[in-house]
Amino acid sequence: MRDAFAPRAADRPTPAQVLDLVKPGAARRVRLAVPPDETRPHHEAFEEALRLKRGAPAGRSEGAVRGDGEVLCPYCLETIQLDLAKLFVTDSRMQYQPLDLAGITSPVRRTDIMRGAVQKCTADPDFPEHFIPVPYMTYGRPLTVAMVGQSSTGKSHLLTQMIAAITDGGLEPYGLKWQSVNPEQHARFVRERVQPLRNGKVLDHTAALGLDDFARFVESLLITDARGQVRPVAFFDLGGEDLVRTDAALRFLLGVDALVFVVDPALALPLPQLDHARERWGVEVNRDGDLAFGTVLDRLPKNGPYVDVPAAMVLGKADLLRFQSPVDRWLNRPPATSLDPELMREESRDVHGLLRRHAGQAWLRPFDAIRRCTLHVASATGGQEDQGRYPAGAGPRRVLEPLVALLAMHGLIQVPGGAEALAVGEAPALEAVPWDEAGRFEATSAGFERSEGPEEPEGSEGGEHR
Repeated sequence: MRDAFAPRAADRPTPAQVLDLVKPGAARRVRLAVPPDETRPHHEAFEEALRLKRGAPAGRSEGAVRGDGEVLCPYCLETIQLDLAKLFVTDSRMQYQPLDLAGITSPVRRTDIMRGAVQKCTADPDFPEHFIPVPYMTYGRPLTVAMVGQSSTGKSHLLTQMIAAITDGGLEPYGLKWQSVNPEQHARFVRERVQPLRNGKVLDHTAALGLDDFARFVESLLITDARGQVRPVAFFDLGGEDLVRTDAALRFLLGVDALVFVVDPALALPLPQLDHARERWGVEVNRDGDLAFGTVLDRLPKNGPYVDVPAAMVLGKADLLRFQSPVDRWLNRPPATSLDPELMREESRDVHGLLRRHAGQAWLRPFDAIRRCTLHVASATGGQEDQGRYPAGAGPRRVLEPLVALLAMHGLIQVPGGAEALAVGEAPALEAVPWDEAGRFEATSAGFERSEGPEEPEGSEGGEHR
C-alpha cells in the first residue's frame, strides 16, 4: 500500500488497483454490476428525430411583410399599412382620442408622438375593434411570439421574467439592443407585472377571454440586431382554457412567427419528489400531454411532414428538479455570453431524454411535430410561493435561453452553421452522401460516381483491375 502515498500523483495506483489490492477481482465485479446507461436509447431517439428533420424540405414562409409597406395584422390576419388618418393616442383617462398631425411641424416632436400612437385597424369590418402600435408598422417585418401551455404552467411568470431580463440588458452579449414599441404600454407592463414579481408577489393568472374576444399583445419591443436592423417583437400570453374553447383566440396562430411551449413538471413527470407539489396544487400527472399543445399544433398549417414555425419547449418550474439529473447540470449553469449551437443541442437532447423517459411521447408532441424546435430548462422564480408570495424573492434562472434560440432561428442572432443548423444540427459527413442500394459507388479521381449496373469496366478482360 506504500505506493498509495507516493509524493507524485502519477505514481499512485488507480482506485480500481487499490480495490483489487484489498480484494482481488473486486474491481471487475463492480464494473459488471454497474447498470446500463438508461439515457442511451433516448439520446439515440433524439438524434434519429433530428436526422429525419434534416431530410425534410425547409418551409418557405411568406412572412408578415407585404408590398408597399403592408404588414400582417396579428389580430385579424388582414394586411394593413400606416394610415395617418386613423391614428389615436390615449388621454389621461386611458381613452383613445383621434390624433391630428396637421399642426405638428417639428420632425422631432412628430416622431416622438408617433411612437406612442396607435392605429385603428379596419381591414376586417366584422372583426372586433382593435388597435396596432404605430412602430409595429414602420420597422419592417414584425415577429410574434406566443406562449402556449395550461394555465398552471407558469407561462405568465416566465414571460414576465423573460421581458425583464431583456430590459436588464440580457440580450446585449448577443449583439442585440431593445427599445419599447409603445412607452406607455411598456411602463404599465413594468409597473403591473415586473415590479410586483421582482418584489416577491405571485402574479394573477392570465385573464380569460370572452367567447368573441381575441388574442392581444402582452408586451412588444423593438429589437435591433448587430447589423442595425430593427424588428418589432410582440409577445402573446393566452390562458390554457382559451386555447381549448375560444376559436377566435386561436385565429392569430395562423400568422404567428414563434412558439414557446411551457411544460409543467408536476403535470408531466411522475417523479416522487414532485408528489408534494402535486398535492399542494391539487393536480395529477397527465400522461396524455398538455391539451393546449395539441390544440395549437392541430391548428397550425403544415409544410410536408412538419410545422415550420420555429419553437422552443421549456421545462418550467425547474427549481422543483434542481437535484434531478440532467436538470441540475443546466439549471446551475452561469448565464451565457454567446450562443453555442452544440451546447444548445446538448441541452435539447438532455431535456428530450428526460421527458421521453419519464413523461412519455405525448409531452414531446411539439418537438415531434415542429421541424425546428429546441428544448430548455428554466425557472421563473427560483423557488415556490407561500401564501401569495415568494419568501426568498423571485430569482429567475435561464429564462432568456428559449427566446435567444428563437431569435437565432429567425436570423436576429448570427450563429455558426446558420439558423437552420441551430435546431436540427449539421448533417454528418457520411449522412450527406446518399447511398443507393440498387447501384454502387466507385471512387474516382473526381470523387464518387455511381455505377448503374454490374458491367465490367471498359477495357477489362475479367482479370485484376489496376
